[in-house]
Amino acid sequence: MPLRPRSLRHARPAAAEIPEDTPIPEQVWQRVPADELVTLVSLVLMAHDFPEPRARMAAEALCHGDLTGSSDSGVSELTSVHLPAVESGYVRPRAEPLMIADRGAAALLDYRRAPGLWAVGDAMDRAIVRAGRFGVGLVSLRGVGPFGRVGHHAARALPHGMIGLVMAAGGAEEHPAHPLGMAAPAGAYPEFVLDVDIADAARNPAFAGFALLVDVLAGVLSGVADHDHDTGLLVMAIAPTTLRSADGFYRTASALFGSMLGWEGGAPIRYPGWREAQYLEQCRALGVPLSAPVRRQLDSLAAGLGLPPLTSVE
Repeated sequence: MPLRPRSLRHARPAAAEIPEDTPIPEQVWQRVPADELVTLVSLVLMAHDFPEPRARMAAEALCHGDLTGSSDSGVSELTSVHLPAVESGYVRPRAEPLMIADRGAAALLDYRRAPGLWAVGDAMDRAIVRAGRFGVGLVSLRGVGPFGRVGHHAARALPHGMIGLVMAAGGAEEHPAHPLGMAAPAGAYPEFVLDVDIADAARNPAFAGFALLVDVLAGVLSGVADHDHDTGLLVMAIAPTTLRSADGFYRTASALFGSMLGWEGGAPIRYPGWREAQYLEQCRALGVPLSAPVRRQLDSLAAGLGLPPLTSVE
């Protein structure tokens, strides 16, 4: 096992004393079992007319942020974004997608305001099936509600040994969205999972082309420009073993991602997906940390369904 390199930086100055009554954030946030959290969110969605399979997929997508260290886009959005969208009629939990065009390896669907947390995952599953037949599967879609982290939906391709790609364009004119997610097997290392929103970077002229790329592939292709305040997405799955041997891809991926690892200034260098995988493993073993306000909201929802509050992991 390689030894950890000694840092060349000077010793850090002594930290300022912290008053005894000052809580440390990580200690204030109580942990709850991961499966229990996903199950509760699923039951809440079922109480809002989600069919059971859709509720479970949507709950897993929503909890992804909390399980990978991005709690600002996790279950905190259940009562602020997703339930209000259902209650207002903007999202229709039982809406069935309409197939507009089916060309074998590629398809265009209108999900007719179905929950995005389920719909984008469903589109990726359809792309995976097509990739299994043709080597690549592409699904262009529109008409979905809020869909959470695109990286989670892209990662649905990983258990099948495939590469997943998800990008979106559209939304309200004053708040355009350009999220880009990609997931790929990394050989002997944790999977590569990229999840970024390039809208901010696009304000820099040097990166404006990336936003246009997403607009064309996710927006123009799906026809979302013909629908006000709608969001278009491109979902793609690629099966590497249809193009080359599984062993060859594994060895090349291992070499690529292994070359990304190292140390700089005494700090480890890691690629996107590495830390998220570690955080996920920690949450499954020790529980998912929730802030006090989010915990109270979830316990209130549980009480409304006649369920006990979430269990605290000590």
